[in-house]
Amino acid sequence: MVPDAVVEVVSKGYEKKDLEIGPPFYLSQGVKDVVVVNPYDGKVHHHTPAETQTYDSPRLITLQCGCGLTA
Repeated sequence: MVPDAVVEVVSKGYEKKDLEIGPPFYLSQGVKDVVVVNPYDGKVHHHTPAETQTYDSPRLITLQCGCGLTA
């Protein structure tokens, strides 16, 4: 089964994986929303198949499944 959404928190030393490699991989597997929280710069990245949005944290994000999450 493929989850509707994935939420990642950036880890020191894994910034490239968390910010650049993970989101396209998850989307290619059918995940509809990928949310990446970067506690080091206070940004939240919301990736969907159509676009990527970057916000200041905290931010209420409405996922495609209809759920909301504050990141």
